[in-house]
Amino acid sequence: MDYNDYNDYSWMEYPKQPKRRKKREWRCSLTVLLALLSVAIVATMMLTFTLTSKWVRAQDSEIIAEQQQTIDVLRDTLKDDSFTKLQILASLLEEYSYYSNQFDKEQMLDQVMRAYTEATGDNYAAYYTDEEYAALSSDNAGAGVGIGVSVVQEPLVVEGQEFLTFNIITIFKNAPAQKSNLRVGDSIYAIEIDGEYKSVAQLGGYTPALNAIRGEIGSTAKLLAFRPDKNGGYEIIEAAIVRNTYTKESVTYRVSETDASVGIVHLSEFDLQTPVQFKEAVKALQAKGVEHFIFDVRNNPGGDLQSIKAVLSFLLEDGKLILTAVDNKGRHVNPVYAGAESFSGTYAPCSVEAEEVGMFANLDMVVLCNGNTASAAEVFTASLRDHKNVTIVGETTFGKGIMQRYYSLSNMTAGAFDGYVKMTTHAYVTACGVTYHDIGIAPTEGYAVELSEEALEYHFYLLPEHLDNQLQKAIEAVKNN
Repeated sequence: MDYNDYNDYSWMEYPKQPKRRKKREWRCSLTVLLALLSVAIVATMMLTFTLTSKWVRAQDSEIIAEQQQTIDVLRDTLKDDSFTKLQILASLLEEYSYYSNQFDKEQMLDQVMRAYTEATGDNYAAYYTDEEYAALSSDNAGAGVGIGVSVVQEPLVVEGQEFLTFNIITIFKNAPAQKSNLRVGDSIYAIEIDGEYKSVAQLGGYTPALNAIRGEIGSTAKLLAFRPDKNGGYEIIEAAIVRNTYTKESVTYRVSETDASVGIVHLSEFDLQTPVQFKEAVKALQAKGVEHFIFDVRNNPGGDLQSIKAVLSFLLEDGKLILTAVDNKGRHVNPVYAGAESFSGTYAPCSVEAEEVGMFANLDMVVLCNGNTASAAEVFTASLRDHKNVTIVGETTFGKGIMQRYYSLSNMTAGAFDGYVKMTTHAYVTACGVTYHDIGIAPTEGYAVELSEEALEYHFYLLPEHLDNQLQKAIEAVKNN
């Protein structure tokens, strides 16, 4: 009965009960399984973390040991324990850098030298490689390699298209360009590189394009230039010039267009050829009947001490003080006087014979300067003002009363290292005894004048004389002396 009832009931009502009991049993088994799995995972993670930590610590220890070994090698090598940060940096980069096999160590060292020098705070300090110094020395000597032209960068619109060009303002005497079909006033706009003409802009602008024109001795510079035609347009000039050495013209001169009694001598810088060129300029103008002289040192950045001494020796009496140098201890050293001096080699053009001292001392002269008249050009200006009471026309000068010197690392290290370091070594004062550094030299009272707006529309070297109001003021000054 019970059995039958149970069977009936089981059949009708209980068929689901066994399944529910099985599900709970399954869920229980899953929970246990998950718990066991979680424990296993946590245990594995803990074990892995422990092993990883030990591995990382081992790797760190290995790296530290390697670094210490590198430092120990440095210590052993230097022995006196005076190794520098740079030596440690170099060793670490060499040992661990992924790119160490690509290092150009000479280039890296040159960059370090440049950065170290620039970080001194001396705005005129610099590091030069031997090649850079050779090019610099060539410029200072008044020589160059290339085609022998002086140019100014100037945008030019031709048939609606703007070109960046080099306008030729001077072709130096006996330079390669003198034998070519180029003329003053032509505008160079393209240079041939590897058989293809590239514009000044394509070459990267002024400096890269100028370097492309210079090139190497014996090579051929192929250039395209615009030349104004009679119809208001431009014709294209193609020139092929074999590059060679030439002598720069730091001194140019002419008789004034507005007054034939006035001669204008422009000194663009004081390089080693300036004294010879200055003598020639003054004598040539005297031969033309010029009675009044304007020495134009606008935009003259300075130059070599021996050059300025030689030029002033022609204009001052023997023994006149040009400047006194002041060293980093405040001592007045190495006074420079006007007088005869003889040089050989590179400095030979700066020689002054005894009979040449003061040869132009009695000239009727004024000095024309502006805010870009600096350094040796300011010594020139101040010396003529202090000794000859010369009228100064134009604008207050730049104000650079310090001098720099170059040091050869090769000479100092018996050839172990190359390169040159330039640094400021002295300040200086002129005959008046007052420094003008960071102050400048002011024009004579009544003769201060800035370029007019009309004049400023022209490039300085292309400015017509009749629009140059500073020059016109200088002519007025020298005529009123």
